[in-house]
Amino acid sequence: MSKEFSALLAPGKIGTLELKNRIIMPPMGNRLCGIWGEVTDALIEWYRARANGGAGMCILEATHCATAIDPLRGLNRLLRADDTCYIPGLTHLAETIHEGGARAGVQLSPGTGAQAQGSPWSPGPGYQGVLDVRPVSPSGIPALGRNNHPRALTVDEIHKMVDLMAAGAFNIKRANFDLIEIHAHGGYLISQFMSPHFNRRTDEYGGSFENRIRFLMEIVVAVRKAVGSDFPLTVKWSITDSLPKGWDIPQSQELVGILESAGVDGISISSGVAGSKLPIIPPYPYPRGAFLELSEQIKKVAKVPVIVGGRLNDPWMADKAIRDGRADFIFEGRALITDAEWPNKIAAGTPELIRPCIACNECLENMVVRANVLRCAVNVTAARETDFDLKKPAEAKKRVLIVGGGPAGMEAARVAAIRGHEVILCDKNRQLGGLTRLGAIHNNQIGAFAEWLEGQLKSLRIDIRLQTEVTATMVEKINPDVVIVAIGGKFVKPNVPGIVRNNVFSAEDLLKLMNGIPINKGFLLNAITPLARKAVSAETVRTALSSNILIKKKIACLGGQFAGTSLALLMAEKGKNVTVIEEADTWGEGIEANVLTLVKDEIAKGSVKILTSTRVKEIRDQGVLVADDQGKEFLVDVDTVLVAMDLAPSDSTLAEQLKGKVKEIYKIGDVNSFGRLKGAIHDGFTAAYRL
Repeated sequence: MSKEFSALLAPGKIGTLELKNRIIMPPMGNRLCGIWGEVTDALIEWYRARANGGAGMCILEATHCATAIDPLRGLNRLLRADDTCYIPGLTHLAETIHEGGARAGVQLSPGTGAQAQGSPWSPGPGYQGVLDVRPVSPSGIPALGRNNHPRALTVDEIHKMVDLMAAGAFNIKRANFDLIEIHAHGGYLISQFMSPHFNRRTDEYGGSFENRIRFLMEIVVAVRKAVGSDFPLTVKWSITDSLPKGWDIPQSQELVGILESAGVDGISISSGVAGSKLPIIPPYPYPRGAFLELSEQIKKVAKVPVIVGGRLNDPWMADKAIRDGRADFIFEGRALITDAEWPNKIAAGTPELIRPCIACNECLENMVVRANVLRCAVNVTAARETDFDLKKPAEAKKRVLIVGGGPAGMEAARVAAIRGHEVILCDKNRQLGGLTRLGAIHNNQIGAFAEWLEGQLKSLRIDIRLQTEVTATMVEKINPDVVIVAIGGKFVKPNVPGIVRNNVFSAEDLLKLMNGIPINKGFLLNAITPLARKAVSAETVRTALSSNILIKKKIACLGGQFAGTSLALLMAEKGKNVTVIEEADTWGEGIEANVLTLVKDEIAKGSVKILTSTRVKEIRDQGVLVADDQGKEFLVDVDTVLVAMDLAPSDSTLAEQLKGKVKEIYKIGDVNSFGRLKGAIHDGFTAAYRL
């Protein structure tokens, strides 16, 4: 066992429950259960991988107990424990987790309340009038950004929910789980009762602090009675909901002692509600350890163990949080989606082998926005454990030539080599990584992921040939069985007067500079170009953006979709004033919801302005001449212009030239269409896996 992470790997106790280490997989939706809330084979394999990966405990996602009263699912597939028919499947799941060496917990919920987005619990023709089914709530106050007209629960319904939570808890104990966590966070039903922002009741469940926590406390007492005095029980709640006249830290600190007196054995830290400033699941613009300050405030008053997550996937930071007394256990959520072996790798003293989570929240977006199953941008096998087996070699060894060393090509090379193929990877640049080098400027974890990929390729002893432009003639000499073309897309610039001015910079210019290629943008940049390949990293660029030497204070960003909006946020955070110019009538397509909230905050502060349905006519000394959708022209006063448009498909004809000369030819990644990092990684993986 590694001594480097001794605090994180030390055994610990929550009530009577002993855990082999301090790493806990938190409750996370995945949409792998059946449509009726039952356990499936896919769900079992999902948890098997994380239990085998070394976690001390795996806690099942929110499992619902009062579906007869709260009629709508939070999302379209969620687990249930409100009937004995679910016990056999849950028992199988608990057994699987135990067989992997981990403890098994379940998070129980009475409902999602006003934040419900899913369909009724009984789908089918009988519920075609789904829009008429209203969610429940304490007072009929809608959740942030929703207009779903929730109704207020009656007192009798509240009492029935408490009874159903107790019955569900008893079912969980009968299914041989080791711990129950009560779901009281994130703006869902219990937390709505707790917060005066949502709870406007005037009866015994509203008004005073004691009344607003009554629903939670009645559930705690009922569950404790149902499972017995020695069964481990924790509560997870948002320490602050970050809302006006909402729930705050002093109320949370007061709640701690009340819960402890009621027999709660541990406290799980969360924050916010859907759409709040500090979100439940913080993406990459938020700092690592985003919830540690909240955890520290609770540790000041708590006698029971405190569990915290929130971008703590850096094992050194997680270990230090425990050593410094800021937490007792660490939730590793997205880290275990990205790499199920995270705990085993740090225990073995090989943290460099951990595939980094890039905190993009693609996992969340795919479930919430697209109503689909969990998917990870950088780990194709996550939630597809039954589909892929990388330990199984390919049926026949092939000679594989991969053209392009961006993320798609690197992932294809990694997977092909793992499956036993002979792999040659060529890239025309001096470094691997492709567009990940640009992505790392606004999200440093993209850079960490690219470094991990490169490390994997080196350990697999792949034949890597840099500064190599692949031609059809060269392919014939190599004589591969397979060619995978992964050369990326084509940069797009508006064809307008002034686009080549020295104060206009594109993503293509920056990528050339980082690869040591001259861009002819004035004396200073030309002078540093020979040093750029070694000196200009993503971190260097981030630092340089804080100055006003090359990129001035007033900026126009041409392009207002994913690339342009992300760039605008980064520039605003660096103290710039940004005007985003977008020809379409909408903006921010593809931006994760919590990141979009940050952009809107910058708009409210005046640091970002977005012009839609606006076309660039000319770039001048005084700024950018544009025209609105009525043809009215006006000048946007800026000093620097940044071009940040999505890529277009490549115009390379290499694949076509090789037809009839190579047995198998595949085109992957942005060479086909702009798919961002997830598209590139998934294309690369699947192309190589099927060889």
